[in-house]
Amino acid sequence: MKNKSLLLIPLLLLISIWSSSLQAAVWQSPNTWSNAWEVKYQNWVANNWKPNFFMNPNNQKYYRIPHDCADAIYLMRMVFSYEHKLPFVINNANKPGKLISNQMKQWDHLPEYQRVRQFMLYVNDRVGTRTLSKDTFPIALSQIRSGDLYVEPGSHSYEIVGITDTGVPVIMSSTTPASPKMMIQLYAFPFFIPKDRIHMTDGYRRFKWPRNILKPMQQQPGYSNEQYNIAAATGYNYVAFTDIIAKKLRRRPEPLTEKTKRVLQGLCSFAKERVNYVNDGLNYVRKLRAGKGRGSTGGRQCMNAKEYDYYSTPSRDKRLKRYFQEVLNIAYAGGVIKEGQITPQLVARAIFHDQVPPEIERAMDQTCRIAVYPHDDRKYINLRQLWQNIAKGRLSSDPHAPYENRWGLTDKPYVSQCRTF
Repeated sequence: MKNKSLLLIPLLLLISIWSSSLQAAVWQSPNTWSNAWEVKYQNWVANNWKPNFFMNPNNQKYYRIPHDCADAIYLMRMVFSYEHKLPFVINNANKPGKLISNQMKQWDHLPEYQRVRQFMLYVNDRVGTRTLSKDTFPIALSQIRSGDLYVEPGSHSYEIVGITDTGVPVIMSSTTPASPKMMIQLYAFPFFIPKDRIHMTDGYRRFKWPRNILKPMQQQPGYSNEQYNIAAATGYNYVAFTDIIAKKLRRRPEPLTEKTKRVLQGLCSFAKERVNYVNDGLNYVRKLRAGKGRGSTGGRQCMNAKEYDYYSTPSRDKRLKRYFQEVLNIAYAGGVIKEGQITPQLVARAIFHDQVPPEIERAMDQTCRIAVYPHDDRKYINLRQLWQNIAKGRLSSDPHAPYENRWGLTDKPYVSQCRTF
Protein backbone atom coordinates (compact mmCIF):
# COMPACT_ATOMS: atom_id res chain seq x y z
CA MET A 1 0.00 0.00 0.00
CA LYS A 2 2.90 2.31 0.86
CA ASN A 3 4.50 1.69 -2.55
CA LYS A 4 1.24 2.47 -4.35
CA SER A 5 1.05 5.82 -2.56
CA LEU A 6 4.59 6.62 -3.62
CA LEU A 7 3.70 5.83 -7.22
CA LEU A 8 0.69 8.10 -7.04
CA ILE A 9 2.80 11.18 -6.13
CA PRO A 10 4.47 11.68 -9.55
CA LEU A 11 1.17 10.90 -11.25
CA LEU A 12 -0.62 13.56 -9.23
CA LEU A 13 2.15 16.04 -10.02
CA LEU A 14 1.78 15.35 -13.73
CA ILE A 15 -1.97 15.80 -13.51
CA SER A 16 -1.48 19.07 -11.63
CA ILE A 17 1.00 20.39 -14.20
CA TRP A 18 -1.25 19.28 -17.08
CA SER A 19 -4.28 20.96 -15.48
CA SER A 20 -2.46 24.24 -14.93
CA SER A 21 -1.23 24.23 -18.55
CA LEU A 22 -4.85 24.04 -19.67
CA GLN A 23 -5.42 27.34 -17.89
CA ALA A 24 -2.31 29.16 -19.10
CA ALA A 25 -2.27 32.96 -19.07
CA VAL A 26 -1.00 34.72 -22.16
CA TRP A 27 2.19 35.17 -20.16
CA GLN A 28 3.11 35.12 -16.48
CA SER A 29 3.94 38.50 -14.94
CA PRO A 30 5.88 38.17 -11.68
CA ASN A 31 7.27 41.72 -12.01
CA THR A 32 5.42 44.92 -11.05
CA TRP A 33 5.38 48.30 -12.78
CA SER A 34 7.36 50.98 -10.93
CA ASN A 35 9.32 54.16 -11.66
CA ALA A 36 12.40 52.03 -12.29
CA TRP A 37 10.52 49.90 -14.82
CA GLU A 38 9.20 53.07 -16.52
CA VAL A 39 12.80 54.21 -17.05
CA LYS A 40 13.66 50.81 -18.52
CA TYR A 41 10.59 51.10 -20.75
CA GLN A 42 11.70 54.53 -21.97
CA ASN A 43 15.15 53.20 -22.83
CA TRP A 44 13.70 50.14 -24.53
CA VAL A 45 11.42 52.25 -26.72
CA ALA A 46 14.27 54.59 -27.67
CA ASN A 47 16.51 51.67 -28.67
CA ASN A 48 14.12 49.03 -29.99
CA TRP A 49 10.92 50.58 -31.30
CA LYS A 50 11.79 51.05 -34.97
CA PRO A 51 9.65 51.58 -38.11
CA ASN A 52 10.21 47.96 -39.21
CA PHE A 53 9.34 46.39 -35.85
CA PHE A 54 6.44 44.40 -37.31
CA MET A 55 8.07 43.84 -40.70
CA ASN A 56 11.28 42.17 -39.57
CA PRO A 57 11.28 38.48 -40.66
CA ASN A 58 14.03 37.78 -38.13
CA ASN A 59 11.52 38.33 -35.35
CA GLN A 60 8.74 35.88 -36.13
CA LYS A 61 6.91 36.53 -32.83
CA TYR A 62 5.69 39.87 -34.14
CA TYR A 63 6.22 39.54 -37.88
CA ARG A 64 3.38 41.00 -39.96
CA ILE A 65 1.07 41.75 -37.04
CA PRO A 66 -1.46 44.24 -38.50
CA HIS A 67 -1.77 47.64 -36.85
CA ASP A 68 -3.11 51.16 -37.19
CA CYS A 69 -2.02 54.23 -35.23
CA ALA A 70 -3.69 53.35 -31.91
CA ASP A 71 -2.88 49.64 -32.23
CA ALA A 72 0.83 50.45 -32.54
CA ILE A 73 0.78 52.38 -29.26
CA TYR A 74 -0.90 49.58 -27.34
CA LEU A 75 1.38 46.99 -28.95
CA MET A 76 4.46 48.98 -27.97
CA ARG A 77 3.44 48.78 -24.31
CA MET A 78 2.33 45.16 -24.65
CA VAL A 79 5.53 43.87 -26.23
CA PHE A 80 7.68 45.43 -23.52
CA SER A 81 5.37 44.01 -20.84
CA TYR A 82 5.56 40.54 -22.37
CA GLU A 83 9.33 40.54 -22.85
CA HIS A 84 9.95 41.73 -19.29
CA LYS A 85 7.22 39.68 -17.58
CA LEU A 86 5.20 42.69 -16.49
CA PRO A 87 1.40 42.86 -16.36
CA PHE A 88 -0.48 44.43 -19.27
CA VAL A 89 -3.94 45.65 -18.31
CA ILE A 90 -6.31 47.98 -20.17
CA ASN A 91 -9.99 48.81 -20.05
CA ASN A 92 -12.42 46.81 -22.17
CA ALA A 93 -14.23 49.50 -24.15
CA ASN A 94 -16.89 46.98 -25.24
CA LYS A 95 -17.65 46.04 -21.61
CA PRO A 96 -17.38 49.08 -19.31
CA GLY A 97 -15.90 48.18 -15.94
CA LYS A 98 -14.26 45.04 -17.33
CA LEU A 99 -10.56 44.66 -18.12
CA ILE A 100 -8.38 43.09 -20.78
CA SER A 101 -5.15 41.60 -19.43
CA ASN A 102 -2.34 39.14 -20.02
CA GLN A 103 -4.06 36.84 -17.49
CA MET A 104 -6.79 35.98 -20.01
CA LYS A 105 -6.91 32.25 -20.68
CA GLN A 106 -8.93 31.67 -23.86
CA TRP A 107 -5.80 30.76 -25.82
CA ASP A 108 -4.44 28.32 -23.24
CA HIS A 109 -4.33 25.47 -25.78
CA LEU A 110 -1.69 27.31 -27.83
CA PRO A 111 2.08 27.64 -27.36
CA GLU A 112 3.12 30.91 -25.68
CA TYR A 113 4.24 32.80 -28.80
CA GLN A 114 0.93 31.96 -30.49
CA ARG A 115 -0.99 33.05 -27.39
CA VAL A 116 0.81 36.39 -27.55
CA ARG A 117 0.00 36.86 -31.24
CA GLN A 118 -3.66 36.00 -30.66
CA PHE A 119 -3.76 38.40 -27.71
CA MET A 120 -2.31 41.15 -29.92
CA LEU A 121 -5.03 40.62 -32.53
CA TYR A 122 -7.69 40.50 -29.81
CA VAL A 123 -6.52 43.83 -28.35
CA ASN A 124 -6.23 45.43 -31.80
CA ASP A 125 -9.91 44.70 -32.45
CA ARG A 126 -10.95 46.46 -29.24
CA VAL A 127 -8.85 49.61 -29.09
CA GLY A 128 -8.62 52.89 -30.97
CA THR A 129 -7.75 56.53 -30.54
CA ARG A 130 -10.90 57.00 -28.46
CA THR A 131 -9.97 54.27 -25.96
CA LEU A 132 -6.52 55.68 -25.21
CA SER A 133 -7.91 58.32 -22.84
CA LYS A 134 -9.22 55.52 -20.57
CA ASP A 135 -5.84 53.79 -20.34
CA THR A 136 -3.54 56.83 -20.16
CA PHE A 137 -3.32 60.19 -18.40
CA PRO A 138 -1.99 63.66 -19.36
CA ILE A 139 1.50 64.61 -18.18
CA ALA A 140 3.53 67.79 -17.68
CA LEU A 141 5.23 68.95 -20.88
CA SER A 142 8.65 68.93 -19.23
CA GLN A 143 8.16 65.22 -18.44
CA ILE A 144 7.63 64.02 -22.03
CA ARG A 145 9.82 60.96 -22.59
CA SER A 146 10.27 58.00 -24.93
CA GLY A 147 7.32 55.65 -24.51
CA ASP A 148 4.80 58.47 -24.04
CA LEU A 149 2.20 59.23 -26.68
CA TYR A 150 0.09 61.92 -28.26
CA VAL A 151 -3.53 61.26 -29.15
CA GLU A 152 -6.22 63.21 -30.96
CA PRO A 153 -9.30 61.02 -30.38
CA GLY A 154 -11.06 60.08 -33.59
CA SER A 155 -8.20 61.33 -35.71
CA HIS A 156 -4.63 60.15 -35.05
CA SER A 157 -2.07 59.15 -32.44
CA TYR A 158 1.72 59.01 -32.22
CA GLU A 159 4.32 57.15 -30.19
CA ILE A 160 7.15 59.32 -28.84
CA VAL A 161 10.40 57.41 -29.31
CA GLY A 162 12.95 60.07 -28.45
CA ILE A 163 13.71 63.74 -27.81
CA THR A 164 16.39 65.58 -29.81
CA ASP A 165 18.99 67.91 -28.28
CA THR A 166 16.83 70.82 -29.40
CA GLY A 167 13.75 69.51 -27.59
CA VAL A 168 11.92 68.16 -30.64
CA PRO A 169 10.10 64.83 -30.24
CA VAL A 170 11.01 61.90 -32.43
CA ILE A 171 7.57 60.54 -33.25
CA MET A 172 6.42 57.35 -34.90
CA SER A 173 2.99 56.40 -36.11
CA SER A 174 1.05 53.85 -38.09
CA THR A 175 -1.95 54.47 -40.32
CA THR A 176 -5.43 53.14 -41.02
CA PRO A 177 -6.58 50.68 -42.12
CA ALA A 178 -4.92 48.14 -39.85
CA SER A 179 -2.48 46.07 -41.88
CA PRO A 180 1.08 44.72 -41.71
CA LYS A 181 3.33 47.63 -42.69
CA MET A 182 6.25 49.84 -41.81
CA MET A 183 5.59 52.62 -39.34
CA ILE A 184 6.57 56.20 -40.13
CA GLN A 185 9.16 58.13 -38.11
CA LEU A 186 9.48 61.92 -38.05
CA TYR A 187 11.53 64.49 -36.17
CA ALA A 188 8.56 66.72 -35.51
CA PHE A 189 5.92 67.74 -33.02
CA PRO A 190 2.56 66.00 -33.43
CA PHE A 191 0.55 68.36 -35.59
CA PHE A 192 -2.17 68.93 -33.03
CA ILE A 193 -2.69 71.12 -29.98
CA PRO A 194 -4.46 69.74 -26.87
CA LYS A 195 -7.84 71.48 -26.60
CA ASP A 196 -10.03 69.28 -24.41
CA ARG A 197 -9.62 71.25 -21.18
CA ILE A 198 -12.72 69.73 -19.59
CA HIS A 199 -12.38 65.97 -20.18
CA MET A 200 -8.65 65.92 -21.07
CA THR A 201 -8.95 63.09 -23.59
CA ASP A 202 -6.28 64.39 -25.98
CA GLY A 203 -2.68 65.57 -25.75
CA TYR A 204 0.62 64.20 -24.44
CA ARG A 205 -0.02 61.17 -22.25
CA ARG A 206 1.45 58.16 -20.42
CA PHE A 207 0.06 54.69 -19.70
CA LYS A 208 -1.57 53.97 -16.35
CA TRP A 209 -0.01 51.23 -14.25
CA PRO A 210 -2.20 48.10 -14.03
CA ARG A 211 -2.89 48.55 -10.32
CA ASN A 212 -4.21 52.05 -11.05
CA ILE A 213 -6.11 51.25 -14.23
CA LEU A 214 -9.56 51.88 -12.75
CA LYS A 215 -8.58 55.10 -10.97
CA PRO A 216 -9.41 58.44 -12.62
CA MET A 217 -6.58 60.23 -14.41
CA GLN A 218 -6.36 62.88 -11.69
CA GLN A 219 -5.24 60.18 -9.23
CA GLN A 220 -2.43 58.85 -11.41
CA PRO A 221 1.17 59.50 -10.25
CA GLY A 222 2.59 62.15 -12.59
CA TYR A 223 -0.77 63.55 -13.72
CA SER A 224 -0.75 67.17 -14.88
CA ASN A 225 -3.26 69.37 -16.73
CA GLU A 226 -0.73 72.13 -17.51
CA GLN A 227 -0.61 71.43 -21.26
CA TYR A 228 -4.27 72.42 -21.65
CA ASN A 229 -3.72 75.68 -19.79
CA ILE A 230 -0.56 76.49 -21.74
CA ALA A 231 -2.26 75.73 -25.08
CA ALA A 232 -5.18 77.98 -24.14
CA ALA A 233 -2.82 80.75 -23.02
CA THR A 234 -1.17 80.74 -26.48
CA GLY A 235 -4.57 81.07 -28.14
CA TYR A 236 -4.01 77.56 -29.51
CA ASN A 237 -1.15 78.85 -31.64
CA TYR A 238 0.76 75.80 -32.81
CA VAL A 239 4.11 77.57 -33.24
CA ALA A 240 3.98 79.27 -29.85
CA PHE A 241 2.84 76.08 -28.10
CA THR A 242 5.53 73.84 -29.61
CA ASP A 243 8.21 76.47 -28.94
CA ILE A 244 7.28 76.28 -25.25
CA ILE A 245 7.62 72.49 -25.29
CA ALA A 246 11.00 72.68 -27.04
CA LYS A 247 12.32 75.13 -24.44
CA LYS A 248 11.21 72.79 -21.65
CA LEU A 249 12.88 69.73 -23.22
CA ARG A 250 15.91 71.01 -25.10
CA ARG A 251 19.57 70.73 -24.17
CA ARG A 252 20.54 73.41 -26.69
CA PRO A 253 18.69 76.02 -28.82
CA GLU A 254 17.59 75.12 -32.36
CA PRO A 255 18.98 77.55 -34.98
CA LEU A 256 16.49 78.85 -37.56
CA THR A 257 18.21 77.03 -40.42
CA GLU A 258 18.05 73.73 -38.53
CA LYS A 259 14.43 74.32 -37.61
CA THR A 260 13.48 75.18 -41.21
CA LYS A 261 15.19 72.06 -42.54
CA ARG A 262 13.44 69.91 -39.94
CA VAL A 263 10.03 71.36 -40.75
CA LEU A 264 10.59 70.89 -44.49
CA GLN A 265 11.54 67.26 -43.93
CA GLY A 266 8.47 66.77 -41.77
CA LEU A 267 6.23 68.32 -44.42
CA CYS A 268 7.77 66.09 -47.09
CA SER A 269 7.23 62.97 -44.98
CA PHE A 270 3.65 64.00 -44.25
CA ALA A 271 2.96 64.48 -47.99
CA LYS A 272 4.58 61.13 -48.84
CA GLU A 273 2.49 59.47 -46.16
CA ARG A 274 -0.59 60.77 -48.00
CA VAL A 275 0.66 58.93 -51.10
CA ASN A 276 0.21 55.66 -49.22
CA TYR A 277 -3.29 56.64 -48.07
CA VAL A 278 -4.38 57.61 -51.57
CA ASN A 279 -2.93 54.52 -53.25
CA ASP A 280 -4.44 52.22 -50.61
CA GLY A 281 -7.83 53.78 -51.31
CA LEU A 282 -7.47 53.47 -55.08
CA ASN A 283 -6.42 49.84 -54.77
CA TYR A 284 -9.35 49.10 -52.50
CA VAL A 285 -11.82 50.70 -54.94
CA ARG A 286 -10.46 48.50 -57.73
CA LYS A 287 -10.83 45.37 -55.58
CA LEU A 288 -14.29 46.46 -54.48
CA ARG A 289 -15.52 46.89 -58.05
CA ALA A 290 -14.01 43.54 -58.96
CA GLY A 291 -15.87 41.89 -56.10
CA LYS A 292 -12.77 41.41 -53.93
CA GLY A 293 -13.35 44.01 -51.19
CA ARG A 294 -13.71 43.28 -47.49
CA GLY A 295 -16.93 41.32 -47.00
CA SER A 296 -17.89 41.59 -50.68
CA THR A 297 -20.22 39.05 -52.22
CA GLY A 298 -20.04 40.73 -55.65
CA GLY A 299 -18.81 43.85 -57.35
CA ARG A 300 -19.76 47.18 -55.72
CA GLN A 301 -19.16 50.63 -57.13
CA CYS A 302 -19.19 52.49 -53.82
CA MET A 303 -17.74 52.13 -50.34
CA ASN A 304 -19.93 51.80 -47.31
CA ALA A 305 -19.60 54.20 -44.35
CA LYS A 306 -16.91 52.20 -42.56
CA GLU A 307 -14.82 51.77 -45.70
CA TYR A 308 -15.19 55.44 -46.58
CA ASP A 309 -14.04 56.42 -43.11
CA TYR A 310 -10.96 54.22 -43.52
CA TYR A 311 -9.86 55.58 -46.88
CA SER A 312 -11.04 59.19 -47.06
CA THR A 313 -8.61 61.91 -45.95
CA PRO A 314 -10.46 65.10 -44.91
CA SER A 315 -8.81 65.59 -41.52
CA ARG A 316 -5.41 64.60 -42.90
CA ASP A 317 -5.79 67.09 -45.75
CA LYS A 318 -6.69 69.88 -43.35
CA ARG A 319 -3.58 69.09 -41.31
CA LEU A 320 -1.47 69.05 -44.47
CA LYS A 321 -2.69 72.53 -45.35
CA ARG A 322 -1.97 73.77 -41.82
CA TYR A 323 1.49 72.24 -42.04
CA PHE A 324 2.18 74.29 -45.17
CA GLN A 325 1.04 77.40 -43.33
CA GLU A 326 3.45 76.56 -40.52
CA VAL A 327 6.28 76.37 -43.09
CA LEU A 328 5.20 79.76 -44.45
CA ASN A 329 5.51 81.30 -40.98
CA ILE A 330 9.01 79.89 -40.49
CA ALA A 331 10.12 80.77 -44.04
CA TYR A 332 9.77 84.50 -43.37
CA ALA A 333 10.89 84.48 -39.75
CA GLY A 334 14.53 85.31 -40.48
CA GLY A 335 14.55 88.45 -42.62
CA VAL A 336 16.71 88.91 -45.73
CA ILE A 337 18.49 85.98 -47.42
CA LYS A 338 21.81 86.68 -49.14
CA GLU A 339 21.68 86.55 -52.91
CA GLY A 340 23.12 83.40 -54.46
CA GLN A 341 22.57 81.21 -51.40
CA ILE A 342 20.11 78.34 -51.70
CA THR A 343 19.30 77.73 -48.06
CA PRO A 344 16.47 75.74 -46.44
CA GLN A 345 14.76 79.06 -45.74
CA LEU A 346 14.94 80.07 -49.41
CA VAL A 347 13.49 76.71 -50.43
CA ALA A 348 10.72 77.17 -47.87
CA ARG A 349 9.88 80.62 -49.28
CA ALA A 350 9.91 79.31 -52.86
CA ILE A 351 7.06 76.92 -52.05
CA PHE A 352 4.67 79.86 -51.97
CA HIS A 353 5.74 81.52 -55.25
CA ASP A 354 4.05 80.79 -58.59
CA GLN A 355 7.29 81.08 -60.56
CA VAL A 356 10.84 80.37 -59.38
CA PRO A 357 14.22 80.25 -61.19
CA PRO A 358 15.29 76.83 -62.56
CA GLU A 359 18.07 76.39 -60.00
CA ILE A 360 15.62 76.85 -57.13
CA GLU A 361 13.13 74.49 -58.77
CA ARG A 362 15.89 71.87 -58.93
CA ALA A 363 16.68 72.48 -55.27
CA MET A 364 12.99 71.92 -54.46
CA ASP A 365 13.00 68.66 -56.42
CA GLN A 366 16.02 67.52 -54.46
CA THR A 367 14.38 68.51 -51.17
CA CYS A 368 11.20 66.51 -51.74
CA ARG A 369 9.92 64.36 -54.60
CA ILE A 370 6.34 63.16 -54.08
CA ALA A 371 5.57 60.16 -56.29
CA VAL A 372 1.83 60.75 -56.76
CA TYR A 373 1.52 58.87 -60.06
CA PRO A 374 0.64 55.28 -59.09
CA HIS A 375 1.82 53.73 -62.35
CA ASP A 376 5.01 55.70 -62.92
CA ASP A 377 7.58 56.05 -60.14
CA ARG A 378 9.68 58.35 -62.30
CA LYS A 379 7.05 61.08 -62.29
CA TYR A 380 6.57 63.25 -59.23
CA ILE A 381 5.59 66.67 -57.95
CA ASN A 382 7.42 68.83 -55.44
CA LEU A 383 6.14 70.78 -52.45
CA ARG A 384 5.59 73.97 -54.46
CA GLN A 385 3.39 72.18 -56.98
CA LEU A 386 1.48 70.44 -54.19
CA TRP A 387 0.88 73.74 -52.40
CA GLN A 388 -0.46 75.34 -55.60
CA ASN A 389 -2.99 72.52 -55.94
CA ILE A 390 -3.99 72.83 -52.28
CA ALA A 391 -4.31 76.62 -52.46
CA LYS A 392 -6.59 76.31 -55.49
CA GLY A 393 -8.81 73.83 -53.64
CA ARG A 394 -8.17 71.05 -56.13
CA LEU A 395 -7.29 68.18 -53.79
CA SER A 396 -10.08 65.70 -53.23
CA SER A 397 -10.40 63.74 -50.00
CA ASP A 398 -12.92 61.34 -51.58
CA PRO A 399 -11.38 57.83 -51.87
CA HIS A 400 -13.52 57.12 -54.95
CA ALA A 401 -11.82 59.94 -56.88
CA PRO A 402 -9.06 59.12 -59.43
CA TYR A 403 -5.51 60.05 -58.50
CA GLU A 404 -5.61 63.17 -60.70
CA ASN A 405 -8.32 64.60 -58.46
CA ARG A 406 -6.85 63.24 -55.25
CA TRP A 407 -3.71 65.29 -55.97
CA GLY A 408 -5.26 68.24 -57.81
CA LEU A 409 -3.52 67.45 -61.09
CA THR A 410 -6.57 68.40 -63.16
CA ASP A 411 -8.74 71.51 -63.43
CA LYS A 412 -11.83 69.33 -63.86
CA PRO A 413 -13.61 68.91 -60.50
CA TYR A 414 -14.47 65.42 -59.39
CA VAL A 415 -18.21 64.75 -59.23
CA SER A 416 -18.83 61.66 -57.16
CA GLN A 417 -21.45 59.14 -58.14
CA CYS A 418 -21.14 57.60 -54.69
CA ARG A 419 -22.42 58.71 -51.32
CA THR A 420 -20.04 60.57 -49.04
CA PHE A 421 -20.02 60.12 -45.26
